[in-house]
Amino acid sequence: MMLRRVALFLATCAVASAFSATVPAGTHALAKHSSSCSVSPSSRMGLRRPRAAGVGLSMQFGGLFGGKKTVSAEEAGLIPAIFPEGTEVGTSEVLCKYPVWVKSAMAMGDIFSFGDTPTKGAGEIKPGDTITPVQAQSKPTLGWSGDSGAYYTVVMTNPDAPSAKDPSQREWVHWVRGNIPGDNLPCDGEDGGDDIKDYVGAGPLDGMGLQRYFIMIFKQKAGKIDFEGKDRAPFTDSERPGFKTAEFAEKYELGTPIGFTYFKAEYDNYVPELYARLKGELKD
Repeated sequence: MMLRRVALFLATCAVASAFSATVPAGTHALAKHSSSCSVSPSSRMGLRRPRAAGVGLSMQFGGLFGGKKTVSAEEAGLIPAIFPEGTEVGTSEVLCKYPVWVKSAMAMGDIFSFGDTPTKGAGEIKPGDTITPVQAQSKPTLGWSGDSGAYYTVVMTNPDAPSAKDPSQREWVHWVRGNIPGDNLPCDGEDGGDDIKDYVGAGPLDGMGLQRYFIMIFKQKAGKIDFEGKDRAPFTDSERPGFKTAEFAEKYELGTPIGFTYFKAEYDNYVPELYARLKGELKD
């Protein structure tokens, strides 16, 4: 009986050894498959790994995204607020995920403020969701179906500044990121792209009501772009109001968005902190 158990144990070890020899240590089983498919999104919410063909767009976020919500450019107001009537805007799905946990706002001028303590973030958002400025303080992770070898530009603007009733600063540009490789998605800061205008979170002024923040994806028609220095902006509030997405897209031959998403936000107690940081009065 003992001999039989020893023999069974040795046979099991042999099978395990054979399997280990076929799949190198640390290699995801899916990484062994290859494909000529043009859509090759990366799987990263932890470490980037090669992706197998046919994995759904939502899997760029490491799991199922909570259902699809479709809103047309006209329903959202992107047309005519950003592009004129008659513009054809693509319908590619754009997934957006803000951090699940963020730093709470500081009460400006209050030395006893408990700012920077963890507070609940927005997480995954759908088109038209309402979130708070404190939840939008850090750039989101974005996912869409990208073509291998192509490059993309992300533009995030607010056409309702300083208020939806009087948008005299239309558009206030919050973020431009270009040269994002289509085969290295999601767009998460480690995608190989370049921040042309550093990310600035939502900062609607007190009493100005809800405002819309559009995140648009453009496919670069001429491949990689050498963006001019005058179109770049660091983390400041200068060179932000009066931006025109349509003119920027025409200048760099971006065409019209292949897809977009958007959210709404109104004033909260993070906004004074945001403007203090933009002016350099407050640093981390």
